[in-house]
Amino acid sequence: MSNFQIIRWKYPQNVGSGFTFIPKSSIANQDSDQYFLELATRLKNFDVIINHDLPHLLRGYLKEKLYKAQKLQIRMIHKYLNEVERISKLYTNTPNDLANQKLRNELQLELNNILNELSQYLKDLEPKARFIEHLKSQHFRYFNVAEYNFDITNSIESLERNLIKDNPHVRILCSNDVLNNNNRTKFNRLCGELAAERLTNKKLRIIYADFSYCSFVLPDMIILSSNNKLNKQVPQEPLAKRRAARSTEDVINILLIGETGVGKSTFINAFINYLTFNTLQQAKSNQPVALIPVSFLITTGDNFQEHIVKFGAFDNSTNEDFNHPGQSVTQYCRSYLFAVNHIIGKKLRIIDTPGFGDTRGLDQDNMNMQRILEKICDLTHLDAVCFLLKPNESRLHIFFRTCLTQILDLLGSNARQNMIFCFTNARSTFYTPGNTAPLLRTMLNSFSINNIPFNKENTFCFDNESFRYLVALKNGIQFTDEENKEYETSWSISVNESNRLINYICTQLSSYSLSNGWQSIKHAQIEIVQMIRPILETMRNIFRNIILWKIDSPNKFIELYPQVIPRSSMFCTVCKPVPVQLDNFWILPDYVHEFRNECLVCSCMQNQHISIDYILKYKILNNSSNHQENEMNDLLNRLNTASAEFAYFLINVAHSTIEDPFLHGLLRMIDEEKQICADQRINQLNLQLVKELETLTVAYKEQMKNTQR
Repeated sequence: MSNFQIIRWKYPQNVGSGFTFIPKSSIANQDSDQYFLELATRLKNFDVIINHDLPHLLRGYLKEKLYKAQKLQIRMIHKYLNEVERISKLYTNTPNDLANQKLRNELQLELNNILNELSQYLKDLEPKARFIEHLKSQHFRYFNVAEYNFDITNSIESLERNLIKDNPHVRILCSNDVLNNNNRTKFNRLCGELAAERLTNKKLRIIYADFSYCSFVLPDMIILSSNNKLNKQVPQEPLAKRRAARSTEDVINILLIGETGVGKSTFINAFINYLTFNTLQQAKSNQPVALIPVSFLITTGDNFQEHIVKFGAFDNSTNEDFNHPGQSVTQYCRSYLFAVNHIIGKKLRIIDTPGFGDTRGLDQDNMNMQRILEKICDLTHLDAVCFLLKPNESRLHIFFRTCLTQILDLLGSNARQNMIFCFTNARSTFYTPGNTAPLLRTMLNSFSINNIPFNKENTFCFDNESFRYLVALKNGIQFTDEENKEYETSWSISVNESNRLINYICTQLSSYSLSNGWQSIKHAQIEIVQMIRPILETMRNIFRNIILWKIDSPNKFIELYPQVIPRSSMFCTVCKPVPVQLDNFWILPDYVHEFRNECLVCSCMQNQHISIDYILKYKILNNSSNHQENEMNDLLNRLNTASAEFAYFLINVAHSTIEDPFLHGLLRMIDEEKQICADQRINQLNLQLVKELETLTVAYKEQMKNTQR
């Protein structure tokens, strides 16, 4: 790069990263020269903050946040260097070309967007670093709840159990940035009380539990201690009372379903902010709540300048994929739980689902629908099934009917009373369903199940744009006075609709119990599919233990230990992991593949992967099993018979498959064991296991014939 050189800053050792880039000579344009000089100075200042000031203040806390700042810095520097070189070449080759001026403006705008993102991130992180430093000066230990993997599926009590563990000398102040900013007086008072208590008890450990970065929404500041009593200064429901009321009615479960691109994830974020902040002005003065990371394009000004706006925590574990337009952004079903402040004792759980109408086709829609049905089966009850639509649609997606049919097949006809309809982006239709209403009514009337309600009472109209406007403001994007006023009105209407929706569910709908009384074919199908892998792996392991007992080590026994994995994953049926030795047996360990539109581990197709929610671990016990050989054989026969009956049900009753999944699984296990035998020269035990599995396959086929007679 001829026009630039690397220089070392004249700073003390270990201050900043030590390098930046500045112009060595003019790049043939005074304005550009000055712009990049000023930008280099800002980058230098950012470098000192990111690589010296923040690490010193954070003292090892919030490592992920600091790492993100460093990544943003590197991205900015790379972009800076690339654009300087491009502009330098442009002015060298065609110095008077007006097109160069336009391109320069575009490049500078892009640089400014990245710079604003970094600046805003540091603007949020630097005060937190100083806040942590202040806590340490008061002898508080800082604890980031998000690093404990505490999320919407947990409770305050689980945090209490893990941190306090009946230790009488521990106090935990639970709060977040929004609560602290809204009531600084209360926060200072609670901190002062704990600090004063520590002065009289030197053994006391005081902890600040920061809920700012986790998906759990804390309703108010609370102090946890071993006596299970809430600090008297905190006007919230007593902790003991919440513990005593752990019934299913404490949580409102809402299943959210809609077409790809309708904005389900944005709706969830907007909805919680509408319930949290009554006015847009209140939302502006606080940090918006982002349970799900959002990314969208917004245009402003007379020239429709484009801005990519991102908000929330983007990392490798996110459930959102923004890189494939037309495909469902949400990859798997996921629950989001938060307290509803104006409903005493209630929490709201919204289950976000993959969208239907995916550009990958009907097979992907069917796979997503299967995930939705499986998620429903995991719930104890369901309060509402919310269908999210856009107003003024010219037609309804063909899979919408299929989706509604399968949900009714699973839950039964009575579930129609728990269906509600929400419309997003309804500002353009004056907060009505618009042209979508007659299409939806016609489709609902065509069902054999009569009286699926669709009226004003169970229909709600929102405008996600007011939430996007709020996020855009936080990203430094400016709007006109007219636009500001319009979004104020939009926010107010959406708040009213949000409260009306909650009130309708709590007062007009009865919770639909899912804990017992299942009688649908669809539910039986889901339960059987989830049992296939456990049954087959149990039979394989019984054979291992019989072989050990007969041939190798009669005093040893292999036990299976399923280990739940935190998110839905897959393993590939084509890729073969490296065998590992378990005593004298060889096994193929479960090698988890993460899948987001395509596998992140291998290049195999999606239909060559199998979804799993646990991996198998194995333990060798040095005492013999309590089961005798005849008992193990009896269990094998019962599992074999059950497998054949289950397969018959799936093929001939549920009509969910034309292939026998149990037989397919047996043949796959035989292939795996043969691969092990081919890789390992001396492998008597696995050779015997192949023979036993082949014998079982013959017996299974015979059992299927008997079942079909």
